[in-house]
Amino acid sequence: GGTHGCVLESGKDVVFNPEDDDFEHQLDLRMACVDPSTKDELHTVEVEGQDLEGQKVKAVLVSLKPSTLPSVCLGGFNITPPAVFRLKAGSGPIHISGQHLVMMEADQSFDEEDDEDEEEEEETLKTSKKRPASSPAVKSQVCCTHILGSFLVVN
Repeated sequence: GGTHGCVLESGKDVVFNPEDDDFEHQLDLRMACVDPSTKDELHTVEVEGQDLEGQKVKAVLVSLKPSTLPSVCLGGFNITPPAVFRLKAGSGPIHISGQHLVMMEADQSFDEEDDEDEEEEEETLKTSKKRPASSPAVKSQVCCTHILGSFLVVN
């Protein structure tokens, strides 16, 4: 997990598809907003993902216009990768941010990174290893930049 932020620019797709590892990844989208340099025109962001059957699905995520609707709270819109973001209308840039959630198996932990300052912390870590596999064990701020460099959708 890590900070994720994308900038969408016209003509550039931004792909969220973390490395294939033993973890389950989710992108929890929080905010979409314009940039100070964004032209005052309607910007429409499309997201392409998969449904439960693995079929491709495209949906409009948000429409923004600097003078009337410069930002929208996406309120924790969850996407399971792979997902593609693109600017369907407008020249951008549009910024999208959220959290990259990594679901851990019950027996996995980050022992190598643990600080052993206090025994209380160690107790907490032991407890967290017993969580069900589906609970988010790592929640960190996500900007699509973490994996993708810069997420710019610009026409």
